Amino acid sequence: MAAHARMPPAKWPKLGGRATLALALALFLGVFVLRLSDPNVGDGEGVLFVVPVGVLALRFGLRGGLAAALVTFALVVAWDRYRHDAMLTTLGYLNRGFALLMLGALLGIFVDNRRRLEAELLRYYEHSLDLLATADLNGRFTRVNPAWERTLGHSAETMCSQPFIEFVHPEDREATLAEAGSLADGSRDTVGFRNRYRTADGSYRWLEWNVASASRSGGVLYAVARDIGAQRQAEQQLADNAKWLETMVAERTRELDDAHAEMLQRLAAAAEYHDDETSQHTRRVGITAAEIAAGLGLDAEQVRLLREAAQLHDVGKLAISDSLLRKRGKLSAREHEVMETHAALGARLLSGSSSPVLQMAAVVAESHHERWDGTGYPRGLAGEAIPLVGRVVAVADVFDALTHDRPYKDAWSVEQAIDEIRRTAGSHFDPRVAAAFLKLHEDALVAQESSSSQQRAPGTGAPRQGRRSPAIRPAPHGGLASSVSALTPPARSHMQ
Repeated sequence: MAAHARMPPAKWPKLGGRATLALALALFLGVFVLRLSDPNVGDGEGVLFVVPVGVLALRFGLRGGLAAALVTFALVVAWDRYRHDAMLTTLGYLNRGFALLMLGALLGIFVDNRRRLEAELLRYYEHSLDLLATADLNGRFTRVNPAWERTLGHSAETMCSQPFIEFVHPEDREATLAEAGSLADGSRDTVGFRNRYRTADGSYRWLEWNVASASRSGGVLYAVARDIGAQRQAEQQLADNAKWLETMVAERTRELDDAHAEMLQRLAAAAEYHDDETSQHTRRVGITAAEIAAGLGLDAEQVRLLREAAQLHDVGKLAISDSLLRKRGKLSAREHEVMETHAALGARLLSGSSSPVLQMAAVVAESHHERWDGTGYPRGLAGEAIPLVGRVVAVADVFDALTHDRPYKDAWSVEQAIDEIRRTAGSHFDPRVAAAFLKLHEDALVAQESSSSQQRAPGTGAPRQGRRSPAIRPAPHGGLASSVSALTPPARSHMQ
């Protein structure tokens, strides 16, 4: 079985040297006997002599074919000498001799080339680094080359004694059987796949397969496999390196974006420092805008982005002169035009970034002074044409500006600011955004009332007077809820 398992397809069939010579001699004698016994044969012996020439050429190749042709030609001449009435002309002898030599040479050359090809195939089969095999449709190898033992450690007998699926890693068996099944049912002629094969020591090696099913092979599968363990390791290393590089690039990009955003936030804070010593306006607007966005049902990521982006809504004020920003009293028409340029300037400063925060901030900076009725600036957009984030920040910005001191006005109470938001919904503000803001105000009042009720526990008496003094400051990071809890926050900002 070992020889069958390791040998390639059967070699060219042949007799031994002496047996072939004996057969050829018998054929020669048979031709002469036939001629003597049947005079009607005539010149047919010339054709009959082709048989022994072919036998010798097939056995001994070119040398055997030429030798057989010369012997046959000599016998033909001797036969004609014996039969004086059947002498051929010189040209006839030459023609017959040439024909015999051509026959012997052509057959001999064919046989020699065939044997040389077989030898090369056998040498490749024995020494190939590729794993060569044939298998039947019952799932067993019928022949494997020595590369299997060199690669996996299993002998040819072991490989052919078990179904080949037994050597496949359990996780790869289903896919392997599916590929083999597509060949067995004729739906595909060739398949290529990868799987892991068990070695003699119990470990597994990755193999890459190309398997074909010849239509006239009687259900035989011809397979070529290659050990790709080193390739798989290199591919995994490349994949790990690519993942590491991707992570590093993403981290570095995030660091750059964060640094860029931080720089712009500091610029926004610098703009606020013109007249707001605490520089909390931008932070409060960001928190309130995020609360409104959450109330409108935006997803958590959009809310997070808006919380950061809204803080940059007035970054364009860096381009406005300090004297104009700090001016007390009403602005002239020309001064209004200059002040209104901060929206477009802010958008220009923030545009072109790959950071999602800065991309949203550019939209906010440009659109937070647009009005629902189309009378805002810088583009005069109206209704749904105004980006939603701009509509949200517009409410948050105006509310914070109203409830804080400005160079040209004193702070309004929270109730006055709420009434103004309610009154201008549908003209200045998106009614849906204003409604979400007012709902936040109502929820904050309910929460405050509930907290006050819990503090007045039985037996403790009424709370001390002055507990909610107008001097109470909101938490530095507080949003709408903090504004509701303080009637006159001390911070300064600008509404324009």
